Formats: sequence, C-alpha cells, structure tokens
Amino acid sequence: MVNRVTLAGVARHAGVSLATASKVLNSRDGVSDETRRRVNDAIVSLGYRPTTARADEPSAGVRRINVIFSEIDTTMYGAQVLSSLLHESRSARMEIIPRLQHGDDSDADAWARRLLGGGCQGAIIVAAYLSAEQVNACRRIDLPIVFIDCYGPSGSEDLVSVGANNFAGGFQAATHLLSLGHRRIGLIKGPDAASFARERAFGFIAAAGEAGITVPDDLVLEEQFNYEGGLHAGMALLSRSDRPTAIAANCDACAIGIIEVAGRLGLQVPRDVSVIGFDDTRMAVWCSPHLTTINQPLTDIARVALRMMGRILDGDQPDSSHVQLATRLVVRDSTAPPPHDVPGIDG
Repeated sequence: MVNRVTLAGVARHAGVSLATASKVLNSRDGVSDETRRRVNDAIVSLGYRPTTARADEPSAGVRRINVIFSEIDTTMYGAQVLSSLLHESRSARMEIIPRLQHGDDSDADAWARRLLGGGCQGAIIVAAYLSAEQVNACRRIDLPIVFIDCYGPSGSEDLVSVGANNFAGGFQAATHLLSLGHRRIGLIKGPDAASFARERAFGFIAAAGEAGITVPDDLVLEEQFNYEGGLHAGMALLSRSDRPTAIAANCDACAIGIIEVAGRLGLQVPRDVSVIGFDDTRMAVWCSPHLTTINQPLTDIARVALRMMGRILDGDQPDSSHVQLATRLVVRDSTAPPPHDVPGIDG
C-alpha cells in the first residue's frame, strides 16, 4: 500500500508548522516569500495533492469543476457562457465554480494547486490566456483543462478545446457585407494572442479574396474584445475622409461601440455605414439598431465542454481534441447596401 503524502509531511519537509503550510496552500497572507518558496518546493518535490474531505465538497458522484474567466460582465459573452455551463452542469453531474483570472497568478505551480482546492477535479478555461508554465503546472498535478475559445500558449496544439467554427463565421460575415455591395470594409480583428480571433480574421479576409477584394492593412485594427475597443476603433475608422462603408467587428460589444461612435459623428447605421458583430449575445438586440451578427451556439459549446471534461475524468480521450460547432449569420437592422455619396467611395 502506498502512503499518501499529507500536508503534515509537506510541513515537516519544509521545516514549518502545519498552520504555515496550510496558509501557503490556500494562498493566505502572513507568510514570508522565502517560507512560501520552501513550502511550494516541498509540495512539488513530494507530489502532494490535497484530498482531504471537506464539508463543502460536492456530493457523491458530482464532480466539481473550476471555470476560469478573464472577465464575465463587460461583453455579455462570459455571462452567457457561465449561464449555459450552469444550466448544463446538472445533467452532466458537475458543480461549476466560477473564478476570475487574477494578475497575481505568476506562480504557476501555486496557481494550479489552488484550482485543486475544495475537491475540484478539473478546470474549464473560458477565453482566458494561460501561459505555457500554467499549462505544464496543471499537467504535473494531473489537473485536466478544457478550453472554450482557446487563448492557449504557443505550441499548445494538443490542448483540448471547444468553440465555434471561427473561420467559417468570419467568412460568413464578409460574404454578407459583400453580397450587399460593400467593397471598402474595415475589420476589427481582436487580440492576436487569441487563436479564435485570428481564425475569424482569416475567414473574413479569405472571403474577401475570393471576391477579388483586398482588405487594406490600414482598415484592419487589433483591439480588445469590449465596448471600449469598439469606441477606439470606430473613431479611428469613421473619422477618416475615406471611411469604410461597412465595419466587421469580431465581438458584439465592440460592434456596439462602433455604432455609438457613428452616432457621435452624425452618421446613421446602416444608412451611412453598416456594422456586423460576432457572438449573437443578448446585447445584439439591446442596441439601436438591432445588430446583425454571427451566432455561435454558446449553450451547445458549454454542453460539449462539460462532456469532454467528463470523458477525461473517466480516463477516456475526447472524440476530438478540437471541437468546432457551426456558426450562422443572423441578419437584423445594422447592415444594408452601401451609400453612394461617401467621399472617396465608388458606389
């Protein structure tokens, strides 16, 4: 019989009290950096993994899963993914524990061990970036991770992920604007660190290329996926004398920021400029005009992510390491044929 490594054993190995070792394990204050380092080294060296039952642990047969967000409320995307995970978790016999990613997560091993607290058995990463060190730290303690909209580190092709077919979604957005007659189109592609943002941009540019249209580099902007990013991009593009007749934003919140800028500049959407978003969050029908956008099936994505996590925890491999679900165009009121009186535009 193999003796399980206990926290008391970690404390002895590090030469500290059990209370101090517990503080380090739970990331509490009152411990010097040197002591924290010794305890963390002991945890790694001994292969300690917290398994003690606690009163707040899930009931038998229910798996507790951390869900890590970079943000939840600034775009509605995170909120809708969380809502979908919570609704789907009951049938999956999982308990969802939402967490926000913090700026103090630089100690990868300590961060990964915190995810094991309270009986958690895995982590779903929602549109949040993990460093290679964090991914490797999870692997060292056998903590499975599943990405929704992957921000994985370079060389992370083996990570398990689920999301929409972002290339197809970008292609659909461009095809829609081109079918209306737009030829001078701006693109807000989102952060290059996000693989899903790059795929959307690739799809958009590919569709334009098939139509014989080149999207000029100065009309392609990298902005954050939020309303403020849309404000910044909208001002940069719509204040030009040769402004585009349409703008595609790879996020609904960003698209709504562009609509706001258009109004500030005395432009009407879609009479003067068409705007299309991506995600089809609830905010797409909260703005005026209602937003044409690309729908990604967030409820289905949540269901598949939980199923993939369950298979991993059962010791099986998911059917595919990278699952992409179909997107669809949702036409509302923010897109129309281009105007014929914009300076520098050949209608």
